Amino acid sequence: MTIDASSLLNFLLVFVRITSFMITVPVFSGRQIPNTYKIGFSVVLSGLCVGVMNEPIQSFSMGSMVLLIFKEFMVGLVIGMVANILFYAVQFAGALLDLQIGFSMASLFDPTFGTNSQLTGRFKNIIAVLVLLATNAHHLLIQGILASFDWISVQAFVPAWMDGQLSTFLLECVQQMFLIGFMMAAPLIGTLFIVDVALGIIARTVPQMNVFAIFPPVKILIHFGMYIFILPSFIYLLKVLFETMFGSMNSILKIMGA
Repeated sequence: MTIDASSLLNFLLVFVRITSFMITVPVFSGRQIPNTYKIGFSVVLSGLCVGVMNEPIQSFSMGSMVLLIFKEFMVGLVIGMVANILFYAVQFAGALLDLQIGFSMASLFDPTFGTNSQLTGRFKNIIAVLVLLATNAHHLLIQGILASFDWISVQAFVPAWMDGQLSTFLLECVQQMFLIGFMMAAPLIGTLFIVDVALGIIARTVPQMNVFAIFPPVKILIHFGMYIFILPSFIYLLKVLFETMFGSMNSILKIMGA
């Protein structure tokens, strides 16, 4: 097999798209995965893609090469960002619950997002990652970036960046993220609101009671009791989240590849 400048350019463009996807997509972008493994995995996927490309680049100039590299970087970044925005609904739901229960003052470092997250958000994120890996949904994430080369050729530009379709769709993804996140937190938020009302009535009728010593443990106990009870519904909402995430990835490919 002869390796010429054209083959190296094709490999470079594919490698840039896959690498930018790996640094933004859920699970693979987590800091718990060493960068060496991410780069090695991107090299392997790039080598597999280059051999089956339908329209490889045969000739190029220096100016067009720079533009194509930037375009590939943005394509991989946008595809991974769409999945990451929707996956952030899990952490958003945990943040709402921690604010209601009083855990918002405590925070943990979340290696998946590289930021500090609350206790419940971290716990929900661990469950979501385990469910995603147990159902082999991460294979669909990899399949999504590989399918992007069928929709968006390495030598084609993306007109959707200029007509506003891409920004509109990203805003719709943010809207879906908030909606799904609120649906995940709504049962417990409603329960804790009723508990706050009941405890407020008790505090008014029995003023001798030490509110700050008794009420927080009671709320925490009710929170975890209800959490165990509604955990199956959280798994169902994860199914809805994953379906929405993969559907959004498919939609963004159609928008950019049109």
